[in-house]
Amino acid sequence: MGPSAMELRDAIAPFGLGVRRLGERTCVVNVGTDLRRTEAPAVSEAAGQAAADGCRDFVFDLTYVRRYERVALGWMADLWARLGDAGCDVFVAAREPGVVRDLCELPTDDGWTLLPSATKALRALLSKPVA
Repeated sequence: MGPSAMELRDAIAPFGLGVRRLGERTCVVNVGTDLRRTEAPAVSEAAGQAAADGCRDFVFDLTYVRRYERVALGWMADLWARLGDAGCDVFVAAREPGVVRDLCELPTDDGWTLLPSATKALRALLSKPVA
């Protein structure tokens, strides 16, 4: 017997924060479905720990975000800028129209790049020349 609809939904759309390492330098941070001021510190802590463990390439996957607070997006942009200042490459994936609109209003010249999917973000990251 195959997986239930609930198991398939959970596999397809993660609901909470997830951090996945890809090799030694790359980290994918899946924010989940909610990004509010209560979730932002956990995302920042997870990214900080990954950076302390040697990650220098980050993809922040916001493609599942459905409920968010603009202030939390601002905090994320500050985190992305700090990672960029520390020499990390940061790519952000988002597709929900409100999230994309609000991210586009933030300064992206702070060292992060917005793309429409995690796949495109990973592709862009992996196609960058190695320094």
